[in-house]
Amino acid sequence: MSRTKIVCHRGACRTAPENTVAAGHAARQQGADIVELDVRQSRDGVLYVLHDTTVDRTTDGEGLIAELHSTEVDRLDAGRWFGPEFAGEPVPQLDEFFETLKDELGFYVEVKQADAKNVAAAIQKADISEQCFAYSEIDEMRKALQGTAPWLKQMVNYRDVADISEVHPVHGAQIIEFNASDVTPDALEQAQAEHLEIMIYADQPDEDTFGVALTYEVDYINLDHPEHFARQRSEHQNRLER
Repeated sequence: MSRTKIVCHRGACRTAPENTVAAGHAARQQGADIVELDVRQSRDGVLYVLHDTTVDRTTDGEGLIAELHSTEVDRLDAGRWFGPEFAGEPVPQLDEFFETLKDELGFYVEVKQADAKNVAAAIQKADISEQCFAYSEIDEMRKALQGTAPWLKQMVNYRDVADISEVHPVHGAQIIEFNASDVTPDALEQAQAEHLEIMIYADQPDEDTFGVALTYEVDYINLDHPEHFARQRSEHQNRLER
């Protein structure tokens, strides 16, 4: 079986409202191994699974989540915007999200705006440190996560580093992510020579990118269309077994 695990970007965000428990369940049904989620916190420090700085796009509310109290966030509908069948789907608190999905999936935790110690505590509380890795686009947040949770596997993006050889010794990470447009054989081979785990982010179903991921047996592929890669992964495995 191919070693490449499917990471579902914000859950199965094409068939369910992104960053909800429903999207997590749908991701598993579509063949995902890991769900990617974004973390932000409310004014009173409660951690939520939400991508944007505001709740405007993905809920029936308005405002910056950092300025809303958790009692306000908990009343929001995060599903109706996507479809009437998801009406009443809440913005999940991080603890609830982990507990509900941890028997189905692993977790790629992208920290957008949150206290690193609280994120680490939530991971420990759910007892998922072995099925979880973390990343942040913000350098200070990555350092905070590394400082407060040295036991947690960390990731950096290829664009975060000056040289692949610096990923572990300088950035303290074990995983490097490449956007599909940044993938080259040389870069993948260098990452493998550095004994790094590799993830490719592909927001479109691209057979060529999927083929590279399978040929190089990268560890993870992060995408919005898990069913397409799952099918190509199965076909690839069948060819190998003939």
